Amino acid sequence: MINIDNYIQAMPKAELHVHIEGSIEPELLFTIAERNQIQLPYETADDILASQNVGKTNPKQNLQSFIECLDISRGVLRTAQDYEQIAYGYIRRCRDENIVYAEIIFDPQQGMRQGVELNALLGGLFAGSKAGSQEFGIEVQWIMNFQRDWPLQDALNILHAARPYRDQIVGIGLDNPEHRDFPKDFAPLFTAAREDGYRLTSHCDVNIPNSLEHIKDCINILGVERIDHGVNSIEDDKVVLQLIEKGIPLTACPTRYAFQSTTSIDDLEMMKGLLDQGVIISLNSDDPAQFGSGWLSQTLIEAQQAGNFSLETMTKFMRNGFSSAWIPADRKATYLAQFDKTHQSLMMEGE
Repeated sequence: MINIDNYIQAMPKAELHVHIEGSIEPELLFTIAERNQIQLPYETADDILASQNVGKTNPKQNLQSFIECLDISRGVLRTAQDYEQIAYGYIRRCRDENIVYAEIIFDPQQGMRQGVELNALLGGLFAGSKAGSQEFGIEVQWIMNFQRDWPLQDALNILHAARPYRDQIVGIGLDNPEHRDFPKDFAPLFTAAREDGYRLTSHCDVNIPNSLEHIKDCINILGVERIDHGVNSIEDDKVVLQLIEKGIPLTACPTRYAFQSTTSIDDLEMMKGLLDQGVIISLNSDDPAQFGSGWLSQTLIEAQQAGNFSLETMTKFMRNGFSSAWIPADRKATYLAQFDKTHQSLMMEGE
């Protein structure tokens, strides 16, 4: 009988929904803060995780409380060196997690508001990922996210300024607090990005007011090719059918903050329900240094245990990471063949 935990750890993985600013491990966070003479409200790594629950009375409050905590961590980033170190640090961690392919989200706006020039920010990220990829043999692509609670024009200006780096950024997306009708507000951004050849995604966070309407608008107005989170789509059969017919994958994130409540089990059931109906949905770590579920292997293990998912279910979730990747068909086929070969080998060992 194969051990599912060992299987998860041993399998090659793709991660498509991870925020680089949420991947800063505590030791590096404290190092950067000290170098930039910034006082953090934390003294230990445990303090970072504990801060996620301060003032919370309901797990559904997590988005706002999470962003507040994330802002503290990404608030230490002030130089190209900072961005280079966090990029390299995440890719080094990919080696330990057996992540062989990653699409990493970065948010330029806060760094720029803190005085980091866009050229320095991008140069740091790309230098760190190049060094990490060469050293650890991990393929990386970058997704530039824009913040929904800041003006459209701010995003358009950055999109234009980033054009010299177009070949190093695979796609764009939206994140941060989700205000009503945000897809309509950012339609011009997505039109411009599509014309520049970017792949398109957007966060549609879980159990937020108007979640389902936002998912519909992201599909029909923004023309997204993928949705980050988006599991409330299960509430409407027509939306589920649209995801399947258009081949729009979801990148779900089963973080542990909710595992301790019935809310999280509901979320996991939605993920499993979408998978069973034929939606291409993968599981990702989101912000591994910010959540107790940690890095990808442990996140998958936590999800399997909390949802009582079978080995077959976990294999589908993990394989979907490669199926959802924004890479050419031949590269995708190579990764999927590697995944299937490892799966077969592990199953034979477990007999």
